[in-house]
Amino acid sequence: MTAPFLWLAGKWIVGGDKARFMDAVWIGILGAVVNAVIGEVVGGGVGSLAQLVAYLYLVKTYYETGWGNAVVISILAVVIMTAVLIVLGMVLGISLGGTGFGPPF
Repeated sequence: MTAPFLWLAGKWIVGGDKARFMDAVWIGILGAVVNAVIGEVVGGGVGSLAQLVAYLYLVKTYYETGWGNAVVISILAVVIMTAVLIVLGMVLGISLGGTGFGPPF
């Protein structure tokens, strides 16, 4: 699900030659697998930090960029995804949070 947003962010930061859509798909797949393995083996705060470093390493490797750009691409992908989900929620009328009080319609 994150691949389109990661691809857009990567395309914007490192350009279309380095940021291909299939790279974003592989980052998403490998990131999920690596995060699951690290979470099972290490866990806790150290595991979370290791997962973050592993994910940034995947972005850095697949997009052939430095650590700084990998961080920027990752943050930008989250910002783009959040904006798209908020707009979709507003357009489709889906509640993205709230108290649960009010009329049932």
